[in-house]
Amino acid sequence: QMSQDLLYLHTEKTSITSPARGMRILLDGVLSDGPEDPEDWPYKTVLDAIQDGWRVIKFPELALMADEGRTYGVGCEFILEKLR
Repeated sequence: QMSQDLLYLHTEKTSITSPARGMRILLDGVLSDGPEDPEDWPYKTVLDAIQDGWRVIKFPELALMADEGRTYGVGCEFILEKLR
C-alpha cells in the first residue's frame, strides 16, 4: 500500500531557492515541526527538498500576497509530497 508524506516549507520569497523560515512535516503519519534549531532542518530551501525526491504540489498563493493591507504569517508556503 502506498503512503504519502507531506512537507510544508515557508520561505521568504516565492523562489524555490529562497531560504526556509518555517517547516512542518508529516512522515509515516506523524506530524512534526522538525528540529528546533533551523540549522538542523533537513531542507534549507525548496530546491533542497526537490533534490531529495519531494514533489511540489502547491506553490505560494500569489494573489494573497498582492494585498499589502494584510499580513500572512511567515511568508510564502510551498507544500511538497513524497509517495512511498
